[in-house]
Amino acid sequence: MTKTLAYLGLGLALQWTAFAAIPEAGRVGYVNILQGTDSQPDLSHGNTLPLVGAPWGMIDWSMENSGGSWFFQPNGTVDGFRATHQPSPWISDYGQFVLMPQTGELQMEPRGRLSEYDQATAILRPDYEKVELKKGDITTELTAAERCAVFRFTYHQGQEGRLILNTSGKSEVHLQGRTIRGVSRANSGGVTGNFGSYFVIQLDRDVIKSDVLVNHHSRGAAEGQGDNVAAWFEFPTSPDAAVELRVGTSLISWEQAERNLKTETEGGFPAVQARLQKAWNENLGRLEIEATETQQQTFYSCLFHAQMFPHRLYELDAAGKPVHYSPYDGKIHDGVLYGDIGIWDAFRTTFPLITILYPAQLNEILQGFVNAAAEGGTIPEWPSPGYRDCMIGQHCAAIFADAIAKGQRGFDVAQAYASLRKSAFEPPAPGVLVRRGLADYLKLGYIPDGASQYAVSATLDYAYDDWCVAQIARDQKQADDYQTLMARAQNYRKLWDPGVGFMHPKNASGQWIEPFDQFGWGGSYAEGGPWQCSFFVPHDSAGLIGLAGGPDRFVAKLDEMLGLPPVYHQGGYGGIIHEMREMGIAKFGQYDQGNQPGFDGLYLFAAAGQPWQTEYWTRRACAELFSARPDGFPGDEDNGSMASWYVLSAIGLYPLCPGTAAYVYTSPLFAKTTVHLPAERTLVITTTGNSERNVYVQERRWNGVVEHRTWLSHQVLLQGGELHLDMGPDARLRTLSPADLPYSASP
Repeated sequence: MTKTLAYLGLGLALQWTAFAAIPEAGRVGYVNILQGTDSQPDLSHGNTLPLVGAPWGMIDWSMENSGGSWFFQPNGTVDGFRATHQPSPWISDYGQFVLMPQTGELQMEPRGRLSEYDQATAILRPDYEKVELKKGDITTELTAAERCAVFRFTYHQGQEGRLILNTSGKSEVHLQGRTIRGVSRANSGGVTGNFGSYFVIQLDRDVIKSDVLVNHHSRGAAEGQGDNVAAWFEFPTSPDAAVELRVGTSLISWEQAERNLKTETEGGFPAVQARLQKAWNENLGRLEIEATETQQQTFYSCLFHAQMFPHRLYELDAAGKPVHYSPYDGKIHDGVLYGDIGIWDAFRTTFPLITILYPAQLNEILQGFVNAAAEGGTIPEWPSPGYRDCMIGQHCAAIFADAIAKGQRGFDVAQAYASLRKSAFEPPAPGVLVRRGLADYLKLGYIPDGASQYAVSATLDYAYDDWCVAQIARDQKQADDYQTLMARAQNYRKLWDPGVGFMHPKNASGQWIEPFDQFGWGGSYAEGGPWQCSFFVPHDSAGLIGLAGGPDRFVAKLDEMLGLPPVYHQGGYGGIIHEMREMGIAKFGQYDQGNQPGFDGLYLFAAAGQPWQTEYWTRRACAELFSARPDGFPGDEDNGSMASWYVLSAIGLYPLCPGTAAYVYTSPLFAKTTVHLPAERTLVITTTGNSERNVYVQERRWNGVVEHRTWLSHQVLLQGGELHLDMGPDARLRTLSPADLPYSASP
């Protein structure tokens, strides 16, 4: 069993040749943790947080300067440093608490203690954060481990230093000597039993004065419990010597938090920061690119986001064995567990990228999901930390099917299949958050309008999910299940209306719901309308193209999608949602790169036999819609999914249908990309003549042999080799054979 993520690294001595010099810190120096943070509920440029933490760590650390779930804005101010598990502001946080250094007048409230920091000198990286707080003249430094953090505070005025601690919800705080113990039970659901996020804070000096407050009332004591417990602690300082503060956290107990603190913060700040920097550089180094400084910043900032979720929710006991608190039954169990991720978002790109670059990590995550099913009854679709009611589908099936198709079996495949099969064949009991509306789907082959949330989108999701479960059934030699599910995978056809050229909701009697509005969002469509949601048939693009009238008419439909104005009607939402605004800002017509249902749209050109259109449009999307800035995403980033779309598209390989062991080619952004694969193999993607103008592939050669297909198999990719592309300014028009096109369930 791997104990830390660093042990999952390849340990390669990577060589670097690029247009931009490597920062002194390594590739982690390219990462801007502010990417995507300039967001609000009504307009998202990512809805991310400026996180310091370990790849897939249990807890992260973020500056905060606001309240609620949108608790950070990139405006150069900070009122605290927050221990956070939050995967999305739409899901909210749990077990959070906030620390803030202070001197001078006591200010407990966030607005009162808010300080500007010098943005010009701030260092904001995943492994190291340093900000100069103007209020009190305090230098704050932060680094982290998987379950812990270490702070250094330098009080330049030499006054007595103070630490402010704020908790949320039901909580406790206890001070004994130099050690502060606390527990935050704050949550927005997804927990059972006596849930708590336990923390232990160790100062490197004595506390000379302190107080604990419960609901803003002083206790005049060294401990307190209740709602919204806060505390302050004062200690001597020196202008030239930093105060070191170590924080250990646990979802199990204070004893486990102390164990985590001891094992993960050994050596203090410099050692912890060096280990975290090494882990990030090893992980980011799986992909090397020859690119401009700006491209490196965008690329590695995205690759950073691709590794922050799901969170590792297990801990190591005294014997070094993995154990975890289960949010599904409230008990402590042996084994691994992962959470804090939306599968509806992440199955498309986040997990396929993990499969290529970090397969050992993938297997551990999937075993964690299998353990969750054993403890809660079903594999979770939105665990945070346990079951949350958000989005539709059974897309964990896609993650497992994709792993198995690509030769990853480091988890209990049989147990995974048993859980997925149950959810695919048995309508859920009340309160079970998977495949709602399945009874109608099994009876009619579709979900009637109004019978369940997002009826059209859910029907398309279930058809694809059926195909995914079918692939695992075939692997498990369950022939009857395979045949049944493959037949059900064609259910998407039941909602295609040739009269309007879109997926169209029906009632239970089979009649189309009228009037039909091609620009109407919501109702039967999830976070989009007919243009954004009708083309989600990743397992059978040939079948979808046939319904649309064949390749030429389908390509014309895609051209129309990109050529129309980005108009939207409020439809079933009855108001404007942020995804509507983001589509309008992007100016890619009715194509919505800012939300997951649109991710595959540009790659459908390749499926229809016109890969040159995929090359053109993906290059435009990467260049125009992504950057490393706080406004650097075209919509919600969503647990690595948007960032992974960019990373995969930028290197020129995209998983159009997770569950098949293949990637669709597109035009890579960079002159050269090196992919470091398992077994010390290397894939080198080189280009000749690549530029902002020369975006079209003239010829593609795999190990010197001309490649005519639009796709690359995962098995061939894993062998390594050289993929060379000659680039030019004009599209190379040609006729492709069926074998050259991506997989489809239909001939």
